[in-house]
Amino acid sequence: MISVDLTSMIDVVFQLIIFFMFTSQFGELRRTEIDLPHQPGDEAEVRHEPAMIIDLTNDGTYLVESAQTSLIEIERLARAGVLGQDASDPFDVLIRPDRHASAVHLDRLLLRLSNTGVQRWKLATVNPGGGS
Repeated sequence: MISVDLTSMIDVVFQLIIFFMFTSQFGELRRTEIDLPHQPGDEAEVRHEPAMIIDLTNDGTYLVESAQTSLIEIERLARAGVLGQDASDPFDVLIRPDRHASAVHLDRLLLRLSNTGVQRWKLATVNPGGGS
């Protein structure tokens, strides 16, 4: 009678499960808790994830991937993204400002982005009637 030892196969399966559970959390780590502006906004269908997500906190701090980032670094990242963009997949930026943040910080950010050639950006809001 032939006996098959499945111990190594079970080990591999458990390691794959752990790997996928761990990596599935990275998408949620990108989001910082931000009190978004209360506006109805556009109900446009989201076709794809934006190339860059910038959070603007109420004290004027800029966050990219939940890490504090300067305007100069944001400009460098955006310029690299614009230069590497494909015509079929434009470089989109999603800006998530805190609703208590000063408009001065948002204006500075938008000026830097327009100087780098970013042509498409969206402002994240929360619908006051529910939803987002």
